[in-house]
Amino acid sequence: MPPWVEGNVPAFVQSPHAEHAALRELVAARVTTNGQHDTPFSHVRFHRFSEPTTFSKAPVFGLSLGVVLSGRKDIRVEGDTLRADASGLLVITQETEYERVTVGASHDEPYLGVGVSFCSESVARALIALTDAGAASSAETARAFVMPSDPEIVSGVARLVRAVDDPLDRQILAPLVMQELLYRLLRSDAAAAVRGAVAREPDAPKILAAMQFIRRESKKPLTVAGIARHVAMSPSHFAHRFRAVARVSPMRFVREVRLERARELLTDASVRASEVASEVGFESAAHFSREFKRRYGAAPIAYVKGVRVATS
Repeated sequence: MPPWVEGNVPAFVQSPHAEHAALRELVAARVTTNGQHDTPFSHVRFHRFSEPTTFSKAPVFGLSLGVVLSGRKDIRVEGDTLRADASGLLVITQETEYERVTVGASHDEPYLGVGVSFCSESVARALIALTDAGAASSAETARAFVMPSDPEIVSGVARLVRAVDDPLDRQILAPLVMQELLYRLLRSDAAAAVRGAVAREPDAPKILAAMQFIRRESKKPLTVAGIARHVAMSPSHFAHRFRAVARVSPMRFVREVRLERARELLTDASVRASEVASEVGFESAAHFSREFKRRYGAAPIAYVKGVRVATS
């Protein structure tokens, strides 16, 4: 077992298919205490609750996938309520805030789930590739939906969880599995509306160029107007199209790039958390600390202690 795995595996109710049961046992072996559990791979989180629990205004930073392994979860997005259980997969399609409520969880049958968040650049590239390949699309109407549980996607999440355990697999295999999951998810019938965001207009390559520009210049002061000018688009149209293709706003992507780099730096024992803010492009340590906590659930100093233990 890796150092971040806890305790013994509890018993759970029957899963809808074998792949789901295998994933449930993998996750159950890794979390036996309540709460949200980060892993050494920032795109994967586990959740366990032994009683009904409500979280208000939980943020999502782009396209994400939730797999409920036992129990049920209600989420409320823009006034709509969706229920996810072991028979379906929860997909949140873009940057947003929502409420989540675990329903019917108990000590004997706790709520157990795994969440996977996808890199905005990977999402944009996958959407463009699928559109170019002729994948059907429809008009986008919802920020979140529940689709039938797909054994191929669930088994992919199980392979991802296994890859997170080993440092080399985490570096080499986990990104490959993420790419497979992303394509399987986005080519599903349920995701036709997400594909539609790219299919309607031919300017998606400019959004990719803007993302590459942001990565190169992330340490410098950046504005929507300046980024739009670099790719020869008007600021208003650029902001709209960026969100449609990347599933996040331009400035959220700027923050994601900076926070991603900060997280990498914090795993280095020779780097002080107080030095990271200016290194990655934040103008103040206080702003950096707020954004980091919002993104990763802990202040930089507290987070770095946990991640160094997890990767030791």
